[in-house]
Amino acid sequence: MSKSLTKTVGPAWAMPSIPRGIRVGVGTGVPLLATFWVLADRLSGLPGGAWQWEVRPELLLAVVLLAPVNWGLEACKWADLMPSSPLVKRFREVLYGTAWSLIGPFRMGAVVGRVGTVPKANRIHALRAFVTGSTAQWWCTITGAGIALALMGFTFPALAVLVLSAVTLGLYFGWSPGFWAFIRNTPISRDWGHSRRIPVIRRRRALSLSVARYTVMLTQFVLALQAFHHMAAGPWVDHTVHQTAGSAMTWGLTSLAPVPLLGDLGLREASALLVLPTPTAQDVTAIVGATLSLWIINLILPALVGLGWQWNVTRIRARHANLPL
Repeated sequence: MSKSLTKTVGPAWAMPSIPRGIRVGVGTGVPLLATFWVLADRLSGLPGGAWQWEVRPELLLAVVLLAPVNWGLEACKWADLMPSSPLVKRFREVLYGTAWSLIGPFRMGAVVGRVGTVPKANRIHALRAFVTGSTAQWWCTITGAGIALALMGFTFPALAVLVLSAVTLGLYFGWSPGFWAFIRNTPISRDWGHSRRIPVIRRRRALSLSVARYTVMLTQFVLALQAFHHMAAGPWVDHTVHQTAGSAMTWGLTSLAPVPLLGDLGLREASALLVLPTPTAQDVTAIVGATLSLWIINLILPALVGLGWQWNVTRIRARHANLPL
């Protein structure tokens, strides 16, 4: 009886399982090889004078001042999806998750860091909230990449990416086409089961906050490029459009790598060098300087704050409980 019932309600089709070792090897090896090849190709043979950066401090300061806005929007999104605690606590969880995201394989570090700080009774809901917020942010990334491809004149790739964006948005808000029933129980659709348990109104707000955060991130990237005098010659409007499209493409390419290496260090630089204009050697090094600055401002500093903040909270709790650290 139970066997026949299992056959009746079980999935009619399942994706072939790929061994974990192969997934990890491909996920690590391919991005690494591509990164090393691009960096070696673009950075070799540059004159020494190209590395003498002249930075515009007011623009770099603007990038720094936008970092709390960037992570504040993420904290607001997390707090709205996890409404049982104050915003300050949610901010700490987000920053602590950022620290873990630098080392976690297959982008699971942020999940471990952020969800692990939540009480055990709320961790299932926290997982659903994390998947919902991450899906909304990923939608912004692929949509921005699709628009950037269109601006660069790549019509058919842009159309393909924007179709994927439309399908993702429909699934995010509860669209249930025929193929959804076909792949519902496969590994590639597992996250959607978590996301759909979050009320639609919260998913809508999470998407709005993700769009706002994505806009801030693009602004930071463009400001960082201009701070290092990328494409300093020529009309300001033209090079700002090129920098915005290139920044969106950079985020899109880095989102494809399943295994981040210290927050996509190296991979982001290689991606930016592939898609941003580099008419001179100084433009090449300006891209490297801008991306490294963003890595420090948007990842390393928040991660250090999150680690220190969480350690301090843990120390205070241990003291109150008379427990050894």
